[in-house]
Amino acid sequence: MNQHPSMEVMCHVNNCKFNEANYCFAPKIEVNAQSGDQASSSTETVCTTFKPQ
Repeated sequence: MNQHPSMEVMCHVNNCKFNEANYCFAPKIEVNAQSGDQASSSTETVCTTFKPQ
């Protein structure tokens, strides 16, 4: 198993290919608003880095 990334990003999506022991090991992370370019809460955002295993 890899060591923790330099910035720890928790990931609880078990079928994401970048998830290792609930940490994201993607080379970069992109988070976007679900609609448009603004969000009012975290539920209105989406991790577009997600790739299924």
